[in-house]
Amino acid sequence: MPEPLRLRWSRADSVVTRVLLVLAIAGTGLVGLFGLVWITPLLPAGDEAIAANTITVARPDGVPEPRMDAATSGQDVTVSDTGRMVIEFHDPTTLERFLLVAPGLLAVVAALVVMVAVHRMVRSLDRGEPFVTANVRRVFVIALTVVIGSMVVPMVAAVCENALRARALESDEIAFSFVVFGEGGISPALLFTGFLLAALAEVFRRGARLRADVEGLV
Repeated sequence: MPEPLRLRWSRADSVVTRVLLVLAIAGTGLVGLFGLVWITPLLPAGDEAIAANTITVARPDGVPEPRMDAATSGQDVTVSDTGRMVIEFHDPTTLERFLLVAPGLLAVVAALVVMVAVHRMVRSLDRGEPFVTANVRRVFVIALTVVIGSMVVPMVAAVCENALRARALESDEIAFSFVVFGEGGISPALLFTGFLLAALAEVFRRGARLRADVEGLV
């Protein structure tokens, strides 16, 4: 009878995983640093390769719909208006730059928290100690970051986009609009992932408690 296949965490697995995580952390950190520098006037705002000065928002009441007769002339097609418009800031102020990149910076911070926690968990696997109290805290931190980030980032993006739309249209009123679930809203997949990670954290907590009980009997 053939021996069943067993997957083991080897030294090579740890090295490859840690190198990939370090590269991902470094790359994500550079993206966040670039966003912070872009808030200042040190970098140009109109670079097409950056495209950080453009947002797509819902078209408010009173703004005319675009003409579509040229696009539909002589063609057997249907063109419909989605009720959204693209706003491009050619020379944004410092405040406008901040509003443009703030949601992305929050996402970068959340990604860094998750990746750093995972990196530290991988280091504990090298010592053969996955079920320790530190890993319980790390998995809970990852779960909370995913759940809170999936809700906070879209909400901050909605606030920033509505403020930018008001500034672009020179309106004193900020008509706040937010889609809870849907495009630009809270991601059900991320929420579900966060709850799964919280359940995994509970597994780690029970494993750590069982390990401590066994060591106490030895």
